[in-house]
Amino acid sequence: MSPAGYLATILLVLATATTARADGYCDHVKAVAAAQSATLVAPEVFTSFGYVEQPAAAAIPTTTSDDLRFTLGVKYSLGDLYEGAVTRQRADADCRRQRALASVQTVPARRALAARAKVLDAAMDEAAKLLAEADADMRARRATAQEVMATRLRVEQLRALRAETHKQLDTLPAGDGSLAGALGSYHKADADVEKADARLRGAQAWDVSVRVGYDKFLEGDDESPYFAVVQASFNLGWIMQQPANKRAAAARARMVRDEPNAAATPAVRALYDSETQRAKEAGVLAAELERQLEALRRIGGDDGRRFRQTVWFEWVEAAADHAYLEAHAASLAEVLGEGGGS
Repeated sequence: MSPAGYLATILLVLATATTARADGYCDHVKAVAAAQSATLVAPEVFTSFGYVEQPAAAAIPTTTSDDLRFTLGVKYSLGDLYEGAVTRQRADADCRRQRALASVQTVPARRALAARAKVLDAAMDEAAKLLAEADADMRARRATAQEVMATRLRVEQLRALRAETHKQLDTLPAGDGSLAGALGSYHKADADVEKADARLRGAQAWDVSVRVGYDKFLEGDDESPYFAVVQASFNLGWIMQQPANKRAAAARARMVRDEPNAAATPAVRALYDSETQRAKEAGVLAAELERQLEALRRIGGDDGRRFRQTVWFEWVEAAADHAYLEAHAASLAEVLGEGGGS
């Protein structure tokens, strides 16, 4: 396998692991949100039982100053219900953000593999033609069995490289290959996370609750024991909170785009520099082999044709490596904010 093939395998493993981490991350944040919201969206049962000190002057003459009192009721908070729903929405946005980040990291590998596959696919017809010519030469005794076997091995090597490339492509998550779309999805999901955080902060400032239940003094109480109470509260700090939330959202958007997308780590920068240099070297090699092919086409004879076939196989592998490295470097440039959208 060529150096680019080894690199493709490494990148494929990393991309697959990134997707697996995203799936595990989503399972975790959604389960945590479900646990947190469970106590928020459910009603609260309250009760009390004991002696309660009563005023000396009671409304009911038979009421004593110390009565045994029993209370049982249910409280439902609309504020908590709203907070529970937003908690789940935040988890969904956080999951979408993580999946978009995984796409940002896998799209370069997919585009690079697709570029290599395109070169190899286009070469298969010519490879089959060369193999047929080699078989014909052996039947006409213009080539030895060893020479034909060498040609057959080179063709099988190209077929194996093509099959492995398509296998790696099929292993990667399906997508449209748009890196700009993946970055846009990441930015949108991150903005949704910030909006949910702002709504959760705002939910702390207000509440509307309903309490219904049974409340009775066990001695001397002839009043109806049932009660229903609606209670509302609002913290005036909510008014000052809104401008702060807007500033936080704007600052977060700048932070995310300046990173520029949480995927542009020093490791990505180092990989981009390495891929750019290797793409240049591979391009020089492919161009030189292509120049040799053009020169060999003007040389006649069986020996010249066989040498041209050998150079052609080298050129296909070099061209495939160059296409892979060039596409990968271009995608990494977009991740780093140095390229145009796709």
